[in-house]
Amino acid sequence: MKKIILFMLIAMVPFLTIAQKRTKKDKKIEKTDESSDAKVNFMILKGIEAPSAIYDQNAADQGDQDLETNDISVERLIKSYVKPMSHFYFSFDYGDPNSKEAEQLRRASSSFRSMAEAVHHASKYGWEFINSTIVVDEMITIHYYYMKR
Repeated sequence: MKKIILFMLIAMVPFLTIAQKRTKKDKKIEKTDESSDAKVNFMILKGIEAPSAIYDQNAADQGDQDLETNDISVERLIKSYVKPMSHFYFSFDYGDPNSKEAEQLRRASSSFRSMAEAVHHASKYGWEFINSTIVVDEMITIHYYYMKR
């Protein structure tokens, strides 16, 4: 048994030395942190959804009617959820407010009517949607969309 083990050890020595000869001692391997070369920018697209003055006026008029009849129309509730009469205010925050891109996004944001339109416009500049958070505060809804490039 001792002879078999000794023979196997002697037979294994050439295989073990081959694996060690592949590394060259002349070359110095420098490891660089690949994450330092990465150029990733992050942006927070903040959209504030507030009821418009027209919506408030119509709601007040219909509210008076509902008080008289004491009945809320199901159709009116469905329409309010499908097509809300609200106005959006947008801000694009990615750290450099004085750049040309920030100015262009700010100018274009006055014509946006939904968050999807704002995200679509930002994607033209190379921004990619990551995640979102929605905060509801009584009548106002605040949308936080996190994006990266």
